[in-house]
Amino acid sequence: MKTLFSFCLAALLSVPVFAQDVASTLDNEEFRWNLAVAQIEMSLDSEYQSVREQTLKNAIVIVTLYRDKINLADQSSLLRKIYQESESHRNRQLALALLQTIGGNRAQDLLARTATEAETDQVRITLASVLNDYFNTHQATTVIG
Repeated sequence: MKTLFSFCLAALLSVPVFAQDVASTLDNEEFRWNLAVAQIEMSLDSEYQSVREQTLKNAIVIVTLYRDKINLADQSSLLRKIYQESESHRNRQLALALLQTIGGNRAQDLLARTATEAETDQVRITLASVLNDYFNTHQATTVIG
């Protein structure tokens, strides 16, 4: 019983030390952005179409708002795969829209090779729609909250 009590006491006393290490790590802005990129990558690779759709929308907004802090250019091949293989037409459009948002030579070359002129026009409409939805929702929650 004494051993169990000693173990519990030691564990309770060590929790603040571990919490401080986690807090200091999360204070690092570059680390947080790397976590965000990793989460986006994992969600884009989801087997569920609805998870991919929401992740694509979120990524469009994040890349638009924080272009200087986040770089998803390495995800071009995954986005191409979503565009080519997705069962969801909406996800194919969003993948092209995210490629357009990411920019960069690799993404632009991929767009030029794969997207037709009609799809390029649809990408502009999709981008405007996603950003409009975000800003309308954000504005509504700001007014309410």
